[in-house]
Amino acid sequence: MRHWLLPLLFTISILAPDCRSGSEKVKVKFWHAMGGEAQKTLKLMVEEFERENPDIKIELVGMGNYDALAQKLLGAVAVQNPPTIAQMYENWTTQLYAAGQLEFLEDYILGPDGMDSSEIADIYPGLLENNRWDGKILTLPFNKSVPVYYYNVELLRQAGYDSFPRTWSEFRQMCRKLLRRNPDGTIATWATANGTDIWIFGSMLFQRGGRFLSHEDGEPEFNSPLGVEVLSFQLDLIFRDSVQTTATGRNPMEDFLVGRIATITGSSTWRAPIAGQEKFPVGMAPIPVEGKPAAIIYGTNIGMFKKASPAEKKAAWRFIKWFIAPKQQVKWSLGTWYVPIHRSCLDDPQLQERFATTPGLLAAYRQLEYGVFEPRGLKWLAGRKALVEELEAATLGAKTPQQALDDAARRYREQ
Repeated sequence: MRHWLLPLLFTISILAPDCRSGSEKVKVKFWHAMGGEAQKTLKLMVEEFERENPDIKIELVGMGNYDALAQKLLGAVAVQNPPTIAQMYENWTTQLYAAGQLEFLEDYILGPDGMDSSEIADIYPGLLENNRWDGKILTLPFNKSVPVYYYNVELLRQAGYDSFPRTWSEFRQMCRKLLRRNPDGTIATWATANGTDIWIFGSMLFQRGGRFLSHEDGEPEFNSPLGVEVLSFQLDLIFRDSVQTTATGRNPMEDFLVGRIATITGSSTWRAPIAGQEKFPVGMAPIPVEGKPAAIIYGTNIGMFKKASPAEKKAAWRFIKWFIAPKQQVKWSLGTWYVPIHRSCLDDPQLQERFATTPGLLAAYRQLEYGVFEPRGLKWLAGRKALVEELEAATLGAKTPQQALDDAARRYREQ
């Protein structure tokens, strides 16, 4: 019995590890901050990826919001236990890269399981450039949104407009025509809301040749005469023309959907939770331009941590490559209203159908052609918060444009 038992045991010992490895999946921990429709779409897409790649398990860990995600990431790095991949804003990336925590994704892009050169060339150049550190692609775009104006097509038509104005001067003129009053003089319909924020302020600043800082972590320039001029234009809509409301509460889209506001600025993704609920035709337009075209692009990128094992990195790259491919980007955009990162996606029949039923959306998405970005330096994390708070003070009439911007610049320098 021993003569045949020993060879059998030896054979089992050789085969057993292969059997186990075949049943084990490589786990990729993906920390994100997606919620609502974006979270639902992400989950569905991950499930699809796992069906196509049964040897990989993507463990989605939602952090609820970006602040929580940032804190968790920095804490995980401190104890040397980061996820495999994560969403990250550029300022976080700068900090993580300086700490030596991130893998350069360019090595994977150009590697044996890399991306086709035509696919790389199809990504909007500005997006790729904003993901380079020291001249090399470190991260890749994940969820990108553009600033848009939502507008009530019927109210604009009644005011004599078949399309949304292309310049800020024309926009201001239109707002004066859109304002409607009740017989007792109270406002029935405001022309606009939400304009006085860092997204619009910054985009207008870039359009007129300005910038936030002289260079990364450099001197503030948003309080220049040009910055004061831009903020004054926004505040004139509130205090001089009296066409823009600041009393919209936590969810200004609710006021828009019931007709209290004719136009409202926000993210292209705001459409996702309200699609199908509109009781009137809704248009989406790119923000107006005064000077050269420029629109700040928001959203995070996806990065990979060095701490992961070679097998985890390989699996993570397979997911990243799959997710950013044009086919998946169309699905992502359809489910979330984020902008697909490939130019060719805009020719997809499904997106073309959406463009046909949503006036102005195609032009809004094409703002990626001239997209600009906020600073990526570490000082901008606190500096941006200061600017947002001072813009709010000016919006409430507590400070003049010059006072608000100078105070923001002072707070930036003092950190």
